[in-house]
Amino acid sequence: MTDKDITDAQKRLKQVMDVVVTKKKRIALIEHENFMRTMTANVNSTNPWHILRRTFTSRFENPLINHISSADSDINSIKQEIYIYEEIYTQLYTDLVDLNELKERIEYSKTLQGKYFHVVGHFFSVYCIWKIIISSINIIFNRVGKVDPVTKSIELTVHYFNFEFDVHFWSQYVSFILIGIMVVTSIRGLLITLTKFFYFISSSRSSDVIFLCLAQLMGMYFVSSVLLLRMNMPAKYRHIISRVLGDLQFNFYHRWFDCIFLLSALFSIGILYLHHRSTQQSLSLYDKTVQKIHD
Repeated sequence: MTDKDITDAQKRLKQVMDVVVTKKKRIALIEHENFMRTMTANVNSTNPWHILRRTFTSRFENPLINHISSADSDINSIKQEIYIYEEIYTQLYTDLVDLNELKERIEYSKTLQGKYFHVVGHFFSVYCIWKIIISSINIIFNRVGKVDPVTKSIELTVHYFNFEFDVHFWSQYVSFILIGIMVVTSIRGLLITLTKFFYFISSSRSSDVIFLCLAQLMGMYFVSSVLLLRMNMPAKYRHIISRVLGDLQFNFYHRWFDCIFLLSALFSIGILYLHHRSTQQSLSLYDKTVQKIHD
């Protein structure tokens, strides 16, 4: 993404806006002409030669009526075109906002904090792809993983590259760091989403209810996070959490978590694909419309 992309998007937006303004001016001009013709006809109707006017009325009123009907048809056609252009304008404006946000993210990614989040984002992207594959395997073969992903990854790396590495010692520290990052980022994302939602529906009368709902959701989310993140811990720490939680059917919860996670991932991929496709269609529609204007 370059500055030229933003400039081109601004030019496309301005062109569409100019077309909309031109067509609205055309409608105003047609309506003004109709108004003037109607006023002229009303003035002529007060002419003392009304007897002669009634004699030749069929010769003069029919062209006026036909002209007004044709003008109304033109106005309706232009309004339909304006509606199409306004839809294109809305989509192009949204694309321009997205490009500006993307530019800001690129500039932010050049900072130290941005580079950190960039690396973490790539790491969790790989983790998400791995989780989708593992969840699919767990659902198909009806199994539950026994080894946490960090320990498994370190074991595979040591096996293929012949490193001398204390897997059991380092895996617990890496696992706790990974879990800490996952908990912080997931709770942060949840709070941002809930804040936007409750801000949208909040009022002075419903503030107490909102706080109660928020507390309930946060409690449920924390318990479910502890329940599901236990599989990311080494075996000995996993058993400690299992004893604390009591006699629960962990396999049942983990299987449903895999199902919900896989459906959510596929739904998110579908939404991103539809958004990308709608953007491409809006640009294609814009190109066809501009070509039609030039022709």
